Amino acid sequence: MIGHPLRAGELDAGLTGTLRGYWGFQAFDGPTFHLQTPHPVKWVLASDDANALIVGRNDAFHLQSETAPCVDQVTMKDQRGKQLKATWKLLKANELEVEVPLKDESAGPMLTLVAQSGLSKPDEVPLQAYSEAAHLDHFALNAGDQEGVLTGNRLDQVAGLELDAIHFVPAGLSRADGKDELRLSVSNAAAATALKASQKLVAHVALKDGRVLDLDTVVEPPRPRVTLLNRSVQTGSTPSVVRFGNSDDLPQDGQISFFLKTEVPAAFPRAEKIEIATDDGSAHVSLSLADGSLVLEDAQTLMGTLQPLKSFGPSVFGTLRLRAVSESGVRGDWQPLAKLVRIPSLKEVRCPDSPDKPCNLIGQNLFLIDSVASDSQFAHNIVVPTGFADSALSVPRPNGTLLFIKLRDDPSAITKAALAVLPEP
Repeated sequence: MIGHPLRAGELDAGLTGTLRGYWGFQAFDGPTFHLQTPHPVKWVLASDDANALIVGRNDAFHLQSETAPCVDQVTMKDQRGKQLKATWKLLKANELEVEVPLKDESAGPMLTLVAQSGLSKPDEVPLQAYSEAAHLDHFALNAGDQEGVLTGNRLDQVAGLELDAIHFVPAGLSRADGKDELRLSVSNAAAATALKASQKLVAHVALKDGRVLDLDTVVEPPRPRVTLLNRSVQTGSTPSVVRFGNSDDLPQDGQISFFLKTEVPAAFPRAEKIEIATDDGSAHVSLSLADGSLVLEDAQTLMGTLQPLKSFGPSVFGTLRLRAVSESGVRGDWQPLAKLVRIPSLKEVRCPDSPDKPCNLIGQNLFLIDSVASDSQFAHNIVVPTGFADSALSVPRPNGTLLFIKLRDDPSAITKAALAVLPEP
């Protein structure tokens, strides 16, 4: 048999070859082979591996090309040019599986070099290595709201969220019960009103590194919403010489009555409650129609009554706020109600004959006072030290019978106290 050498340039990328020969003088056809000619190609990353490379662990990805059988070496380099010890195998006739150690690597661009037999230059395949992706649990959004809450882990990676073509942007990250909670606000408030309760959608969560994760989402029912129409504060049963300088102040032993109008739903459900709590949530109470602390005026309006000392005890103070809570536990927005203030029991002022000497304020629980002055500008004042336990406090001489007081629970307001001024015994 006379033959001549074949050159790679003379061959197609893929072809079939059959072995032919003679047995004695008898010609015969031998086995048929599929032949692949090495040539530069563009390798395709398997679709499932687009975000496959995760640093901090050993990982694998798959490259596809018709020339996969011609490969005799695969190497990888990180973004600094350091070579990584990649291992590879021919998984299918057109697919390679490449394993790479990324335990000690950083996220960023990487380069895969695929060398084919007989070619002087390897094919280059750029890839991206990522940090471990955020884990998404749930996106809670109530119909009519401008803000939702995404729960999961590593939510600091989230750049934004899109739901039914409505874009949400991060508005605050916190952590509770071992989970991240990311508040997301709509960038177009008008568009969010189009979302309806029970609507099933897919939230597209964009990460800062360019990845997009999908999360099935159902729009939840609208949250209850009420408006505070009016309120009235009554002093406690124990007489006091203190007169508040802030209309928002509520004496601890007093009572507050308030009227609310429902906006959502259209009428007050009989099982709906009104929750009242301190700003930090350390103390709270629920009012209801069932216990008589709420009374309907009509289908849309009700009156609530709160006695702080009875509901919270003697050590609760500060801003009180309220919200509606539906029968199923869905909570409305907080809104301010009053500022709960504890009042010292003031008896009298004892002054010496000399006008240059201070007087003594006599009473109980004087530690509840922040400072005392003889004028409303507090030009002449004394500050009560923390932990003051005496029943007599040295104060400036009153202006007639009047002292000006800032209470520890609301030092921003100036309170007046009209007291009997008596000579020192």
